[in-house]
Amino acid sequence: MKYAKYKYRSIVYKAPGQVNGKIIVAGAAGNWQNGAEAINAANGHSFAKALEHVVGDNNQIKFLAYNNAPPRVPKVKTKSNSKGVIILSTNADAAAWIVHTVPGFPIPKAVYTWPAAETAKGHLLLCLTIPESQINAIGLYFHKRNNYAHIS
Repeated sequence: MKYAKYKYRSIVYKAPGQVNGKIIVAGAAGNWQNGAEAINAANGHSFAKALEHVVGDNNQIKFLAYNNAPPRVPKVKTKSNSKGVIILSTNADAAAWIVHTVPGFPIPKAVYTWPAAETAKGHLLLCLTIPESQINAIGLYFHKRNNYAHIS
């Protein structure tokens, strides 16, 4: 994958014991901003917005969630430590890839909920918007990493 194909990039860092994260977006290197809302709020922060089609119903959106500690699945053994979501538009050449460090997150087709036990820990969430044409390269990444897809 060529990095130039990424249209938008953002990173959220949530420090241990905090619910408000810091966000940095492409083009603003070194300019961390306070998150608009607490990460455990259902609305108002960038990742709740990005995940709205994963936790809701939209026929024009398809997604694949993967996590080595998937929600509601006890003690999965994988060779991977990967966690994330790929979100695809069925009516445009648009996709988002969210890579994160949060076990059991997100719970697809359920109201957005931040795992309360994860507030005590620090976490990173990275969001990339990419052309759908890059999905095959991401699929190769999945294949090589033995990721556990828990819903699609």
